Amino acid sequence: NGGGGGGGGGGSSKRVVRTIHPGGVFGNKNLDDATSLEGDDEALDSGHYGMVTAVAARPAIVNNANTRSSMKETTTPSSSGMSKGFLRGAGGLLVTTGVDWSTKLWAPGYTDAPLMSFLSNSYDYMSDVQWSPVHPSVFATASSNGTVNIWNLAASLDQPISGTEGISIDEFSGADSATASSSSRQGLNRLKWSADGRRMAVASGDKMHVLGVGEDVWKTKGDEEGKVMNNLLSRGLIQE
Repeated sequence: NGGGGGGGGGGSSKRVVRTIHPGGVFGNKNLDDATSLEGDDEALDSGHYGMVTAVAARPAIVNNANTRSSMKETTTPSSSGMSKGFLRGAGGLLVTTGVDWSTKLWAPGYTDAPLMSFLSNSYDYMSDVQWSPVHPSVFATASSNGTVNIWNLAASLDQPISGTEGISIDEFSGADSATASSSSRQGLNRLKWSADGRRMAVASGDKMHVLGVGEDVWKTKGDEEGKVMNNLLSRGLIQE
């Protein structure tokens, strides 16, 4: 909703800054809920409450070597068109995380409001989110409670494929799982996928862990973008 910025030369060009959403509160909503809130207008009209910790735009995936079939996905501006300065279709999706325990899914090419809000199952803030570089419908989140969650929007809009409790990095790094309660886990700071999407580097305090992921996370069938859009359309979250 703002504008500004001067161009070079004669100063005739302008850089427009578009505010997607100013942020807001969840009203009387119970935030201690691991389910999504896609059907709740009051909740979805709100942006993040408090600081946004990470923003991730979906990367272009061209000629994916991990695709099982001969189908290859290519995301370009010409494939779905542009609207409001953003790509339409699954390639234009954004995800954000915040200190309000939520991960939000956005489609700025369709609407300024978040489409869905995925809430943590604890009172710990979300610290990072990153799309897979090879799978068009997969993203991962890092939480300050020491867990990673992996979502596949082509498979489900309701539950992460990593399970509602997430993947505890302490347990996989050799910590005693019997004593590593959610309150004693080392919080995660950042995560980063490997270029082939088969591993993930996760920072926790002054340590870095490398997490391997299964074939269902990095291998695609070639129709994931269509499934994501069908899931969103069937819920009435976007309108073509």
